[in-house]
Amino acid sequence: MTESQRALKRLLANGPLTAVPKRPSDQQLLMELAVAQFEPGKTYREGEVNQILKDWIGTFCEPYGIDHVTFRRMLVDARLLARTTSGSTYHVDPEAVPGDASSLAPAAMLAEIRSERESRKRQRAT
Repeated sequence: MTESQRALKRLLANGPLTAVPKRPSDQQLLMELAVAQFEPGKTYREGEVNQILKDWIGTFCEPYGIDHVTFRRMLVDARLLARTTSGSTYHVDPEAVPGDASSLAPAAMLAEIRSERESRKRQRAT
């Protein structure tokens, strides 16, 4: 298990996220996973960026747990997602796309954690 996998598993150990993590390293991991949802070099309108982030966040967060607008701002501030001066279009710099973290799927990790938890419950019940 890679460092990123362990960190993601720890983040989701108690179920879907209810807020942006406090640790900068956890925030960085989530931003790297988020930027991997975008095609490098492609230009996106703000509505497209919002929808991609909403759909992705919805797979592993409680409703209203992490706001897609706040998350979009975090990506821009971290320079993983660049926007035009007018703020009307966004793009991902191909060099900003991370390596190993991009293959992680928070929804799959959350499902795995739930499955392990159910398995342990069944073992204790017998």
